[in-house]
Amino acid sequence: MTPWIQETRNGFEMAEEEMNRIEAVPVQGEQSIMVQRDMKAWAVKKGVWPHEPYKDIIVMHAIERGWLQEYSNGMEVVG
Repeated sequence: MTPWIQETRNGFEMAEEEMNRIEAVPVQGEQSIMVQRDMKAWAVKKGVWPHEPYKDIIVMHAIERGWLQEYSNGMEVVG
């Protein structure tokens, strides 16, 4: 019995074409790009851009924007 893939349009070539077409790779979204630009502008304005470690800049920016709150783990439902 012939596998179904060989009975379809050029068999394995079709599967290879589909794999190349789909090829899932991670990409950065528009929202994260906008946040990074905003964070860099904020850091330059505050004077911390080239001097502070990047992870610290991320935390300081999140605190400044009100995104980090005490006693919050990000899993709470706000209603």
